[in-house]
Amino acid sequence: MNANETEIVVVGGGPAGLISAKTAAAKGRSVILFDSKDKIGFHEHCAGLLSIQGLKDLNLEKLPSGIIQNNSIKGAIIFSPSGKSITVEKEQPTAYVVNREKFNIHLYNLATEVGVNTETSSRVLKVERENKSLILKLGKKNAYRKVVSRIAILAEGRFPQINKQIGLPIPSRNSIVFSSMYMMKNLKDINPNFVEIYQDQRFAPGFFTWIIPTSDTTAKVGLASTNVPARNFLNLFIQKHPIARKKLENAVIEKRTNGAIPLGSFIRKTFTDNIMVVGDAAGQTKPTTGGGVIFGGVAAQFAGQIASDAIIQERYDARFLSQYSKLWKRKFSSNLTIMRLVRNYLNSLNEKEINRLLLILNNPKVKHKISEKGDVDNQKKIVMNLLTEMRLWPFIIKTGFKFLLNL
Repeated sequence: MNANETEIVVVGGGPAGLISAKTAAAKGRSVILFDSKDKIGFHEHCAGLLSIQGLKDLNLEKLPSGIIQNNSIKGAIIFSPSGKSITVEKEQPTAYVVNREKFNIHLYNLATEVGVNTETSSRVLKVERENKSLILKLGKKNAYRKVVSRIAILAEGRFPQINKQIGLPIPSRNSIVFSSMYMMKNLKDINPNFVEIYQDQRFAPGFFTWIIPTSDTTAKVGLASTNVPARNFLNLFIQKHPIARKKLENAVIEKRTNGAIPLGSFIRKTFTDNIMVVGDAAGQTKPTTGGGVIFGGVAAQFAGQIASDAIIQERYDARFLSQYSKLWKRKFSSNLTIMRLVRNYLNSLNEKEINRLLLILNNPKVKHKISEKGDVDNQKKIVMNLLTEMRLWPFIIKTGFKFLLNL
């Protein structure tokens, strides 16, 4: 093949793009990854709280020590608007806090080691089909040119540009939350074993605020909100929240980040002739927490596998590529559907109702069930278990009826 021809093109150099490219290249396929940014990996948009089991599913559990900022997260402390809290804890650590910039660079290195060619400052402007192949038109700093490919995996992120060109939907713009986060030092009264979650719509309308410890004096402090600018809400939280402000009164900001998260759950169709869509561009993001690395990464593995099989069998049609959709939907689509309902339900609750819900969940038997059955990735399991808890039913009936009326 010449420099302007390849078997597989991946558009986007985030975790989903890198994992799909690595998966296909490891099977002997020729892969070019295009990213519009000047460098791959140097953009940290999320908090980097990743489940250990999820990392195992991605064959990434043995991360270099320099990437892991905290390997001792055992659970979460959830605060209600009134200041009451519930602590959910596992016996062993269940998540790592990672440096997302270094994590992204690690994925990039793994991809290049198996032969992925990467081109930065290269924006894919248009995709067209011709003789069962794809013609990708590129621009930006590199001279305008065309690349021919058999398969394209689109991993453009939360605001994809190509989906509509080829007749695929995009994640709902009505369900976007905007995030702001500070890396801070000199905190006090921080337990490095627990993430702190503040479920208070006054400070984070449409979502929540978090303190994710990297040590007992350092943390990632952030929030996401349907209202903008998110940074104003974060500053208000730091200065005014009755509990958090005492922990943060002497804290110093070392780094600021911001981003946007699609919470509307997955798009209806993630494949067509010659093309598959993965990650945030496919809405494979958890509506309850905003996390997308694990689910998007798992889907990316499936996409890389199916892309490789398509090249071997010379099958580039939608019917063959539909296997990708079947694989990832079988793996976690029901979880995403449940999470979307839970997120919408939580957003429908007022301050008094959130206080009441956390009070019920703090019952020792209920809390034990959450700690025992809770799983940050498989949240469907704990939701189904809680629905068997009779203590919750009067509250669910009362608030659920109001929620259903507003659907």
